[in-house]
Amino acid sequence: MPPSSPRGGSQPNQSMASAAAVVSLNVGGELFQTTTATLSRAGASSPLASLAPSSPSAPHFLDGDPRLFTHLLSFLRHGRLLAPSPPSAALLAEARHFALDGALLASLSPASAFAPLSLRPSALLPLTGRAAPSAVALCPSPPHPASLVAAHGGVVTCFDAGLASRTSVLTPLPAVDSLVAVSPALALAGARDFPGVHLCRFSDDASAASADPDVLSWPGSPSAAVLSMATTTASGAPSPPWLFSSFESARRNSSAVVVFDLNSLSPVAEIGRKDVFGADIEAAIPATKLAWLGGHNLLLAAGSHSGPAGVVGDIRLWDVRASATVPVWEVREKEDCFADVAASDTLSAVFKVGAASSEVFMADLRRLGDGGGIGLEPWVCIGDGQKAAAAAASGRKERNGCRIECYCSWVFVTRGADVEVWSQVELASEAGGKQVMRRNWVGSELSTKTKIVSWAFGGSRMALARADKVSVEIWDSATAAICANP
Repeated sequence: MPPSSPRGGSQPNQSMASAAAVVSLNVGGELFQTTTATLSRAGASSPLASLAPSSPSAPHFLDGDPRLFTHLLSFLRHGRLLAPSPPSAALLAEARHFALDGALLASLSPASAFAPLSLRPSALLPLTGRAAPSAVALCPSPPHPASLVAAHGGVVTCFDAGLASRTSVLTPLPAVDSLVAVSPALALAGARDFPGVHLCRFSDDASAASADPDVLSWPGSPSAAVLSMATTTASGAPSPPWLFSSFESARRNSSAVVVFDLNSLSPVAEIGRKDVFGADIEAAIPATKLAWLGGHNLLLAAGSHSGPAGVVGDIRLWDVRASATVPVWEVREKEDCFADVAASDTLSAVFKVGAASSEVFMADLRRLGDGGGIGLEPWVCIGDGQKAAAAAASGRKERNGCRIECYCSWVFVTRGADVEVWSQVELASEAGGKQVMRRNWVGSELSTKTKIVSWAFGGSRMALARADKVSVEIWDSATAAICANP
């Protein structure tokens, strides 16, 4: 049968120069018209990029589904998928047929589209089995598409950036406490009561993985458990591909942060080793939170201990290039110790949420060296200062379960089932022109959902795992922007 009338073609009064660049395509009996410039965006690996100009009377024939090809051609024109979003498995298969799946997945969740106040629930991903997710992670985007990794029980499941397909890996861990997504083909999992960092490979390339180890261990204590992990790939700044892993020995009498090269998967350095002598546990608190500040070339390592006197913690900043034994800055937390701590390259600051007050505090990295830095009180409360002072004076000893995380130029805090976001705003000139932090809520403040146990940010997405829910929530601001501006 002859192809139907052209779809997406050019106007009859086009110039001879532009007509010479027009490509006519017969896709499943339907005629499409586009330009060589549009098809060149498919990349050299796609057969579409090599198609020469052709007339409607002699179109190139492509064996494909015209309904799906319409979306792919629109993607090449606009650089983003307008609909459907996320793409169906059939659309991804069609994109793979034309070698467009990589570019399509990479465009789904761009970090440039991230806007915290525009985050909306976009998908609910059910997990197999009965175990609720204990940890979630998103691949850094760029350089990778923001695919999702979720740990539930001893299983680690990876969803592609389109959230249309999944691959699961069974680990020997009874439950995963810390999870890092290195790439769409590799994730790292650790547990507080089980030795080593376990590599979860989602690629079918068995030959490449055969030479690599399955477990990364602390050379000084192979039976040590993993308390926290971080990678340099999560920051936008150019850095060596390193993994930082906080280890604690099986007897809980020594700890250290070990640096691994992600290319060779071999240990390259040991940072801040601590050993417990006698009953002085507070002198050697291991790091339970790690974060890499690529723009400052600093590693944040923080840990706390609950005892009869309350919560006590240490926060340290390490310059990996300068010294592995002495931090460049350190503070001991006693009054209103942190429930959680995070660091922001963009804002040049360290943030904490108080264990007693639940208020958010900020320490400017540019002022931490004033007067030597070690042991000084650096914190400025950006929340309710009176509430923070009252909580510190009351001597409360319990934790509040709040979490804090930095992404791009925003600071996020979980409070039970809800998420609040802090952003930096500049006051008007008549008010002094100062930059201050302001708080808003993501979604509804009066949430009826269960407590958030893990979360992650990547691309334009936020992923949430809730207590007793065998699924992962995906919140996306790019989807909201596309719906608002079709």
